[in-house]
Amino acid sequence: MKFIKTTTAILFVLVIAFVVFYFWARRPLYNETEYSKILAFSDNGGRVIQDTFSIATYNIGYLSGMTNNLAVDRTQSLIESNQEKAVILLKDKEPDIVAFQEIDFNSKRTYDINQMEKLGKLTGFHSGAMAVNWDKQYVPFPYWPIKYNFGRMLSGQAVLSHSAILSNDFVVLPKPESNPFYYNDFYLERLAQLVWVPTKHDSLLIINVHFEAWDAPTRELQADIVLDIFKKYEQNHPVILLGDFNCTPPFAENAFPEKTIDVIMNHPSISTVITEEEYNINPEHYFTFNSEEPNIKIDYIFYNNKYLDCLDADVIYEAGDISDHLPVWARFAFISKK
Repeated sequence: MKFIKTTTAILFVLVIAFVVFYFWARRPLYNETEYSKILAFSDNGGRVIQDTFSIATYNIGYLSGMTNNLAVDRTQSLIESNQEKAVILLKDKEPDIVAFQEIDFNSKRTYDINQMEKLGKLTGFHSGAMAVNWDKQYVPFPYWPIKYNFGRMLSGQAVLSHSAILSNDFVVLPKPESNPFYYNDFYLERLAQLVWVPTKHDSLLIINVHFEAWDAPTRELQADIVLDIFKKYEQNHPVILLGDFNCTPPFAENAFPEKTIDVIMNHPSISTVITEEEYNINPEHYFTFNSEEPNIKIDYIFYNNKYLDCLDADVIYEAGDISDHLPVWARFAFISKK
């Protein structure tokens, strides 16, 4: 009887401890009003985009190289070494604007480095816009061993610009309904970040997205929502939609059986910087994941063809294994309106 009582008491304490941990760990670190900041890295006013400009999208995988999501040691030297490589890359390619996914602002896994601020200052960008999509006291992933848990998390998406950023906002996209509630409680939000920058011709809207990775129906729903955002502005403004869509092109040999990219590409005023014809000439050249052995394309730059013309585009293989993704780069010209 004494053994049963002792065991029951221990189980009760463990359950209470688990419940306390659960509700503590899922709590945010920051107030939601802090989730969409704009930071100026210099006071020179920035430069206004002229007739042509370049832009890149890069899922930077919090500068963890090929260790992203793995239960392994990630040393501070690895993170800082990849940061140095990213700075060299951005200085070499000189994009006017770059959109990041999976960038940390104050996370245990990246030694509390604000990666947007570091990259922005070290590469000479004028300003940066952050959009937080993962804010938790403690993320218990990867699950085991516990010492490799991500822990305290403040991460998300960001846009760096040589122009002064005019405004920054975001739309939260749906999570998979098939996930258990306790999984979604610790899961990142998927966002469409909306950043406006000035140009010689008109304000340019950047829609920076990071779609669901594991659930196709959710990706399709997210594509519908993002397309509606694009439609809202397409008649009056140049718009670029870019990011990690976590889905292959519909014309790829290994295409996922879903409509995520189809929905976007079939809209008449949307073009992609790497066309079906270009892709089919040499598909392997346009793969963006994974960076070590690229085998699929899941990162894209789309644009409003009423206002913009793509002059050139490519996947930046020089990035190597800074991240598990490779960046996509494009140069645009504004279409003259008579």
